[in-house]
Amino acid sequence: MENKPTNVLFVEKDPATRRLVQRILSRPQPDSQYVLETAPTLSNAINHLRKKRFDNVLLDLDLPDSEGLDTVKRIHNSNPDVAIIVLTAETDEAIEVEAIRRGADDCLIKGMAVWESLAGHIRYAIHRKKAIEALRHNCDHFKSIVQDAPCPIICISPEGQILEFNAEAQRLWGRRREDVLGKSFLKNCVWRGDRFNLYIDLRNVLSGKSVKSTTITLTLPDGTAHPLSWDFGCTMNDNDQPAAVIAVAHELASHEAPAKHYPSSPKGGPAPSFNETADIVMNSLAAILKKLDHISKIADPESLKQLAGSLDRSHSEIPHAHAAAVERLVLSLITANQEEVS
Repeated sequence: MENKPTNVLFVEKDPATRRLVQRILSRPQPDSQYVLETAPTLSNAINHLRKKRFDNVLLDLDLPDSEGLDTVKRIHNSNPDVAIIVLTAETDEAIEVEAIRRGADDCLIKGMAVWESLAGHIRYAIHRKKAIEALRHNCDHFKSIVQDAPCPIICISPEGQILEFNAEAQRLWGRRREDVLGKSFLKNCVWRGDRFNLYIDLRNVLSGKSVKSTTITLTLPDGTAHPLSWDFGCTMNDNDQPAAVIAVAHELASHEAPAKHYPSSPKGGPAPSFNETADIVMNSLAAILKKLDHISKIADPESLKQLAGSLDRSHSEIPHAHAAAVERLVLSLITANQEEVS
């Protein structure tokens, strides 16, 4: 299958230079065929770009109707997809940097050495342009995935700063993306009591270790509680060093969330009331005292049965984690009392 010819537009006011480049690109090439058109002015070049698709523009900066780096910007604006090679008369690193910033893909100094290797420079500029466009497309695609995701996604730098904050994260935390970018993830998104555990998770992810999902409960200023399960992943740069941590938060239903954390907010949040705490303790005590077979060796079974009867009331079922914690506490107290008596 034959390769399609590469369409090149040479923007140059000097007729002799235009003829020279025409002869060079007309030579048979082992892997490319070039079709060259010329334009003596910027306005003429823009007309060419509007009428036909070009793969590359060879651009001189000294034209009758335009001079300097503004010429690059105007060519780029007229056709952002075309690769641009700027041709200059002398070396100036500042001009080269600025030309690339304004849309050029390469910058060459005029001379026979450049003319003889011009085909290679054109191929390089075209491939570089395509690679940059592919990278930009991938970045845009990644950003659209992150922004449109149905769950909160936060990108975090290795130093712990927020790099990206998607729409769902903005909704959940009630913070605008522009207000949190560059700020600490832990301080802005995690309650003080949970920061240490998430900090350890982040450090483990950055060091290449696998981390299990971490669950916390976020209570917002309006009083609504959001149990969140966090998953972390690490992206690497070209040097195989951590570039960012991708934190994905899944909102859980209340019955799905582990009971190891009380609902809490970055500003403290509401704590359980005294009556709620009393109910937890009383229910836990009743559950403990029913398990007499577990503690019969260290206490008087008859007295414990009587106490269990006085405490056995119809309370709503409490989370297992709360009951287990109180059970351990009461058992330790009973054990301590038995040791003192003996």
